[in-house]
Amino acid sequence: MSYVVVRYPEPRDVFIDDESQGSNTAASGRLRALFCNAGKHTFRLSGACVDPPEQTVNVPDRPILNPYPVEFRKC
Repeated sequence: MSYVVVRYPEPRDVFIDDESQGSNTAASGRLRALFCNAGKHTFRLSGACVDPPEQTVNVPDRPILNPYPVEFRKC
């Protein structure tokens, strides 16, 4: 079992292995910890101007209080 946070300068919908996980941020504006199993997963965000457009990451086991960061940049 593992958790990730997806960092991007603004709220975006997150897709892990082409399955929607909802927004990367909570209503408070803080990053949301998203559950995913440890192992290789492909991440992408909704909308345009995301760099890279998608990335495959080997996610390690991480607890909800210390989620693994996956970072995207704005083009």
